[in-house]
Amino acid sequence: FFADGPFFVYTRHEPVGVVGAITPWNFPLLLSSLKLAPSLACGNVAILKPAEQTPLTALYLGSLFQEAGFPPGVLNIIAGYGPTAGAAISEHMEINKVSFTGSTEVGKIIQEAAAKSNLKRVTLELGGKSPLIVFADTDMDLAVEFAHRALFFNQGQCCCAGSRTFVQDTIYDEFVKKSAERAQKCTVGDPFGEATEQGPQIDEEQFNKILDLIESGKKEGAKLQCGGERHGDKGYFIQPTVFSDVKDDMRIAKEEIFGPPSAPTLGPLPHR
Repeated sequence: FFADGPFFVYTRHEPVGVVGAITPWNFPLLLSSLKLAPSLACGNVAILKPAEQTPLTALYLGSLFQEAGFPPGVLNIIAGYGPTAGAAISEHMEINKVSFTGSTEVGKIIQEAAAKSNLKRVTLELGGKSPLIVFADTDMDLAVEFAHRALFFNQGQCCCAGSRTFVQDTIYDEFVKKSAERAQKCTVGDPFGEATEQGPQIDEEQFNKILDLIESGKKEGAKLQCGGERHGDKGYFIQPTVFSDVKDDMRIAKEEIFGPPSAPTLGPLPHR
């Protein structure tokens, strides 16, 4: 920075102050660490509000902080629900920053609450609808495997899940066929089983949301290649599901599914 005149100009780095960290349930340890490490390293204190579905990871992490000798009050963990504990963090006049990872819907609420309170700083990592693009010169089997893992990893419960796949028209039919065959080979069951590739969804709410999106795909004219139903009769397991002939205006092409079904949604790309 240049100042014309007898001025002394410098940049002073200061901690933000109190940071509120609100994390989701899909990667509780990873996402807590991503928020806490830079906050604490830069001299702030942190209030961590884990998702109500996965509070035990955060509480155990807190015990490790105590064991390591962190002073009281540097890390605070509040287990609670979003509309109460999460809202309190977003609205609090003495919290200087809120970092949130989760849905776009809740992100909007947090941003509004931060603006209406003390105009606290906000960092949002929200949902998405990440696309994959497959051209005709690909290694077909490798592309199918990558597309499968991009979606079905962690039961599809990833904000960066590859839930749309656009395939060049000259290889479209073959890609669809191989994708369905790969999904049908996926082992669904106990997540602690060594051979298991796909476990249950996090809870009943997410389970029902996914099934509703599957039904929307059927009703709106997408072609169900495999799956599309509950897996078994116990737990929140869903069959690995693949749709083809998906149009851009369909819900399964526009909305984040956060689950294993309804994708990869496959749409042909014109020949290059």
